[in-house]
Amino acid sequence: MTERRSRGHRSLPTTNAAAADFGTAVLEFLATARRTRGRLQTRIDDISVPQLIVMDAIDACGSQGISAVAAYLGLSQPTVTRSVAMLQRQRLVGSEVSVDDARVRRVFLTTAGNRTVHKKRQVVAALLDSVWSHLDAAEQASAAPLLRRLAVLVDELM
Repeated sequence: MTERRSRGHRSLPTTNAAAADFGTAVLEFLATARRTRGRLQTRIDDISVPQLIVMDAIDACGSQGISAVAAYLGLSQPTVTRSVAMLQRQRLVGSEVSVDDARVRRVFLTTAGNRTVHKKRQVVAALLDSVWSHLDAAEQASAAPLLRRLAVLVDELM
């Protein structure tokens, strides 16, 4: 794998050079993720990337209600409620009152929503397959566990 030069990020002020290098790399990664998010949007033209993420969460836990979807995503319930309302207007998501608890509004993907999520997952999978193919065997072995661990740490610390 070729090394990328820092995009003008300065080293973080720490006495541990390895920690400073790590911190700079994390900041570069986050900046790249923000910058390139729009590129994915051009490949998913009929819904937004955030909508796709909400739909994926609905598919995972929508039967437990909007609050479960919000917790799954780490978003506020009003934010998810607004997203669900928009997706309902597009007929990609449906909702109904839970038979077990009238206070809970179950959300689910409609047939069109299921088709959309399936199609978009294929697009994302093809892109990730391409990234995967650029990793060597050692990087492939450590990539998923490391990314999961970093996600937990960044979520806890930032």
